[in-house]
Order: sequence, then structure tokens, then C-alpha cells
Amino acid sequence: MPHPTRRRTLSLTAAAVATPFVSRIARADDLGQLVGPCLMLGFHGASAEAAGAQTLARHLASGAAGGVCFLGHNTRSKAGIEALTALFSEAPRRQPALISVDQEGGVVQRLSAKIGYSDTPAASAMADRGEAQATALYEKMARMMRAAGFNLNLAPVVDLGFERRNPIIAKHGRAYGDDGATVARYAGAFCEGHRRAGVLTALKHFPGHGSTVIDSHKAPVDLTGTWREDELTPYRTLVKRGLVDVVMSGHLAHARMGGAGTAATLSKAAIEGVLRGQCGWQGVVMTDDVDMAAIRSQLAPPEAAVAALAAGNDIILMSNSAAPDPELPRRVVAAVRDALSENRINMARLEQANARVAALAKRVA
Repeated sequence: MPHPTRRRTLSLTAAAVATPFVSRIARADDLGQLVGPCLMLGFHGASAEAAGAQTLARHLASGAAGGVCFLGHNTRSKAGIEALTALFSEAPRRQPALISVDQEGGVVQRLSAKIGYSDTPAASAMADRGEAQATALYEKMARMMRAAGFNLNLAPVVDLGFERRNPIIAKHGRAYGDDGATVARYAGAFCEGHRRAGVLTALKHFPGHGSTVIDSHKAPVDLTGTWREDELTPYRTLVKRGLVDVVMSGHLAHARMGGAGTAATLSKAAIEGVLRGQCGWQGVVMTDDVDMAAIRSQLAPPEAAVAALAAGNDIILMSNSAAPDPELPRRVVAAVRDALSENRINMARLEQANARVAALAKRVA
């Protein structure tokens, strides 16, 4: 065992080495390489030649971004989609890009029959088919996605459908049922089908969007008075079954999960306390789009990214659509650098997020 004096010398030496390293990485391009993989960006354009697509491909190649999210305006044709996924997957980088799209079935499926793919029933209809048939249909859908160049589906919805006035979940048949056990069964079929096809999934929208009567795309949502504990059942169940790849945090506030008016997206109490502590999930957590009005009305995207990382999210989804900014990754890194200097976030949190994303990306190699 080292002599006490020698232990103290070693400790001081380690501290002397660590402090300049943290200072250096906070100033240099290395910070961009740490933060970049945690950014999943949207883009403008529906072809590989579009300026927005070319800019994003450069961000992926340089490590300034780690993932891509396709929205409706990017998915106009089968040929355009597959040229884009090829562009993004072939850009040189340290780790594979996460190439994502919302492909739930029903009203939310970017790869639809009208552009040359095949349609899948909505969650509410799928729950009438039985788990075996649901698993088979979801595997078919995931194989179609994989062939089109996607490796991450921003689904399934695990929100409960008991609030019939809900304008974003129940209205569109996006819930598998009214109770957590039913939702967990069919969301499990979704995840299992995708596992068989080699496509990752993301459970959404934590801690539950089903009980609201407001759409979080349009305004901040507080669900303190309507939320039920059963809305956590799908998360707890699917974590125990080992079927979770990613959980998406929602722009949904609860007084017991961070305080009134604080969205789960930005709440350490919600993510670290409830999702990780109570539900047992230790893998990747990603945000819903921080460009949505519920967040953008309070914080500009770079500051929202900092707050979301500090809260425990590992991937920051930024559609970059409200006011497209080709320099968004650089602005996020600058905001993170400022937050480091002000102790609003620390290097350990950034390194943890980066490591989780790297482990996830290895699974799509």
C-alpha cells in the first residue's frame, strides 16, 4: 500500500493533470467531438442534392452530429428517401449514424403506400389482431425500414388512450389500449418485431402523453391533475423484459417530477429520479424535438440542448425546422462550453451521454 505522503502526491498530480484536460476540452474542438454524437438533427430537403441534406452530411462526417431525423417534408418519394439514407450512412465518421424516422403505423408513418412502401395499421387496430400477428406485422414493417436505410424507429407510442379528448394520441388511434398492461403487451410486440429485423426502437412519450387535452407540439403541457401511475407500467414492464433500446422524454410537466411548468425533457427529477430510479432504465434517453413550441417558447434550441443534457438526456433531437440554422451544432457546443464554465453541467455528464450513444451506435454497425 503506498505511503500516505505518496498517496497525497499522486492525488495532487492527478488533479493537476485532470484540471487542464477539462479546461482544454472545454476550449477546443474535442468538446465538439464529445457533444456532436449526442445531436440528432433534422434537415430541409427531400433529395440527396438538397443544400440542407448536404450540410447535415458534412456535420455527420465531421462528428458535429451523430444522428438524423426524417420528417414529413423529407419523405416525398421512395427514391428521394433512399438516396438520402445512403448519403447519410456513407458519410465517413467514427461511429455509425443513427438514421431515424417516425414509423408507428396508422396516421404516423412516413414510409407509406402512397410513395411506394406498404402501410401498417394504427396501434388501436393492431391491438385487435393479437400479439403474434402484431409481432409479425411489425417485423415486416421494420424490414422495410431497414431496406430503406433506417436503423432507428421513433416508436412505439406507449401512451395510454383512456382520455378520449386527447388531441394527439387518442384522436388518432395511436394508443394500444387504456391500461398499462395492454399497452405494454403490444408495444412489446412492436419492439420484438423490430429486434428481429435489426431496427432500434424508442418508447415515447415519457412520462405519458395520453392523459392530456393539449398537444405538446403547440404549447407547454402540465399533466399534474390528469396523469396516472399506470402510465409508467409500459416502461417498467418493457425494461424488465429487456426490450428497450431508447426512451424518448416528452415535453410534459408534472409537479412531482421536477415542478409545475418544468417539462420532463428538462427535468432531472423526471429522468434520473423516475425513469432511471423507479422504472429501472439505464440506457439511452432522448428528447422529443426541442424545436417544438412547448420548449422553444421558453428556450432557444442551444440552451434547450444544454438543459436537456444536464437533466439526463443522452440524445438531443433538434428538427432545426422553425428557423433552420446550418451552424446549429457549433452553437450548441458554444452553449455547452458556457454551461461548463458556469457549472450548469459537468464533464462527467457529457462523457456519460457520449458513452451511452456510442454503445447504442455499435448495435447498428
